[in-house]
Amino acid sequence: MDPVFELKAAVIGRLKADAALAAFVAGNVFDRPPDGAKPSPYISMGPWDATTDEADCIDGMEINMQIDCWSWGGGEAFSSAEVSKIAGAVRSALHEAEFELSTNALATISHRITRYQRESDGATNRAIITVTAFVELP
Repeated sequence: MDPVFELKAAVIGRLKADAALAAFVAGNVFDRPPDGAKPSPYISMGPWDATTDEADCIDGMEINMQIDCWSWGGGEAFSSAEVSKIAGAVRSALHEAEFELSTNALATISHRITRYQRESDGATNRAIITVTAFVELP
């Protein structure tokens, strides 16, 4: 199985199952968000890239993934507080996490950076999280 596809499915599953995230996004974690009206807040997968890495005679891939957190509305959603809390929960759910892949082997996964921004509409807050994983291929 393609390691990027397998890792993406595992990450989405982990985020959907995480209790801390469920309190914020109620399972609204998407590979691609639905067309039309979107729930606030929600999490979506951004671009991913994979690089072959054959260090120490191990056939593997380094996979960099972007995870986007979105929030708008009143209260904490109006400021960046809500999206910041969601981003922190994403980091906690994934940084140095251990979980099984069915075909490949996840060696490491770690948080690299989180950027926060207000979108051009002036109302939407966004956290852009970058996570890097190393997957050993069979």
